[in-house]
Amino acid sequence: MNFRLNILTILLLSLSLLTFVACDKTNGLEVKTAEFSVNNDSIYLTKSVVFTANDSLGGNEYCWDFGDGKTETGKYNVTHIYEKGGTYIASMSINGLKSSRVITVFKGTLSFKIINKSSKFFECLTYIDNYNGSVKRFLIDSKSESDTIYGWSSNWNQKMHIFGVSFFINNSEYTLPEFMWIEDFKHTEIIVSDTTKIVPRSGITFPNGVMIKDL
Repeated sequence: MNFRLNILTILLLSLSLLTFVACDKTNGLEVKTAEFSVNNDSIYLTKSVVFTANDSLGGNEYCWDFGDGKTETGKYNVTHIYEKGGTYIASMSINGLKSSRVITVFKGTLSFKIINKSSKFFECLTYIDNYNGSVKRFLIDSKSESDTIYGWSSNWNQKMHIFGVSFFINNSEYTLPEFMWIEDFKHTEIIVSDTTKIVPRSGITFPNGVMIKDL
């Protein structure tokens, strides 16, 4: 059993070494540069990135390292999906040449920001797809805005998601009178002003809603 494992280990190491050498040596190729482009170097989670070498004369000798532990040897044009948010250094080697680029992956499939133009200070509770996604709670001063917030939903097969928000003002909870929808791979800004109408979460006070300035 140990003999078989040793043989397998040797074969895997040999294959890795051959791949490394193939990327590092010239092989008589006409490729003059390892520079490459990406369709987007700042992306949302689960969004694919397309890597394209500037010189396409290298056949299947392009060695791609995506910076997340995943590699691929193949053609001048490849696609990769990052599974975690973060900053990655992706590189490509061919013909003894190498270049790299920084790829930023946001920590969510969508993002939003609450912009408070009202005269009220309040606390926000946001949630996606009726709590089947990310939930955030934060404070916003009057005439200010939240940080950019990255979110996700467990409903991966849907592109549009229900966005819920509660406003806590003067020890009472309010929400918007209608549902909002936000979209995967896009940034949404929710603007709240003194004339924004909100409705209570419970109770009979202001059954028809009230403007924020009147609270």
